[in-house]
Amino acid sequence: MASHLAVFDLDETLVEGDSMSRWHQYLIDLGMVSDPDFLQKDQEYMDAYCAGTLALDDYLKYSLSPLLLSSKADVDALAKRFVQERMLEYIFPEAMERFEELRAEGTTIIIISASLAFLVHPIAKEMGVEVSMGLDLLVEEGRYRPITEGIPSFREGKVHRLTQWIATLDNDFDHVSFYSDSINDLPMCLFADEVYVVNPCSQLFKKAGEYQWPVLKWGSQAR
Repeated sequence: MASHLAVFDLDETLVEGDSMSRWHQYLIDLGMVSDPDFLQKDQEYMDAYCAGTLALDDYLKYSLSPLLLSSKADVDALAKRFVQERMLEYIFPEAMERFEELRAEGTTIIIISASLAFLVHPIAKEMGVEVSMGLDLLVEEGRYRPITEGIPSFREGKVHRLTQWIATLDNDFDHVSFYSDSINDLPMCLFADEVYVVNPCSQLFKKAGEYQWPVLKWGSQAR
């Protein structure tokens, strides 16, 4: 029997906005950030990400700066609270509908994101997705460090992480579909058998035209 794997990006694909930016605002709201330019820096990094020019190491140092003295356990607990308090309302209803359709067909669903894994996992769980991947961070002395561990799930790293995971399974997939909004995911788009671009950035929208990938409008863009 044919087996189908549906792979989803997270931010702007399954949820409105960027989960990392919302997380940074959450830390500010909790009084955990002392840098008055923190949000401005976030916007600069997001602009670089959208342009496909983000320096990941620099971004991680920035993002983790308010959490370097917090234990991994405390950060994980805070991330779960954040998802409950801030992220659930931003899940696209169309995403959940697509999940229902895919599950009815017996499709395996996974989420691969360039956001931090401690945020990706609880969001995925809330969406009923058991397998998810994000940026894994080095843990030293019980604390997260702004250093990736293993292959970062970013750009071509998503393909490597996916193929690594598939290799651990007993059987392969006959068909891989992929959903994303970002030009950073072009390597995954070219790897997949079928591509859907969701609320795409201008660069990915252009690629969708070249490759004749369907364009989906979810959330506010659908109205």
